[in-house]
Amino acid sequence: MRYLVLLVLLLLGAGFVFLNWDAVCSPVEVNMVFTKAQAPLGMMLLVWFGILFLVVCYGLIKQQATALTTANKMAKELEAQRKLAANAEDSRLTNVKSEFETKWQKLVDNQTALLEASEKRIMEQQTSLLESFKEALKNNEESNQDLSKSITTALDTMDDKITKVLIEAKQATSSVASSTPLIEDK
Repeated sequence: MRYLVLLVLLLLGAGFVFLNWDAVCSPVEVNMVFTKAQAPLGMMLLVWFGILFLVVCYGLIKQQATALTTANKMAKELEAQRKLAANAEDSRLTNVKSEFETKWQKLVDNQTALLEASEKRIMEQQTSLLESFKEALKNNEESNQDLSKSITTALDTMDDKITKVLIEAKQATSSVASSTPLIEDK
């Protein structure tokens, strides 16, 4: 937009000079500080403004080129910073992932060790209980055998005593029967 306004002003100035070309080219006495000369004043002013215009255009072009160069440089630096930030983020995520995996592995190892210790303790308790049960069963069998022997001995003793008592009772009844006369019923 700014360049369009400058172009319109330039065209208007060029049109004004073209319309007044005779006045621009007419010679006039011109004071040049050290001397005086006859020269077309309009043409001299036109040349001076032309040179000024070229200097201003050169300055604008240089400014635009510098701005474009700076913008490209900034864009490259921004892209480099973006890549650096992305790499830093990737690196940070990798570090977080590695720390997580390390902590997870420690937790798994701790849980595995705890589980193995618990299994070992349970196996020892089961083995101890099984040994106690076997010993109790053995003691029970020994007690049952001793009890069975005692009962058998007691039964044998009682059987002998009962047999003696029966034999004595039979002998006593047979001796009583032989000594008492038989009574006959009438």
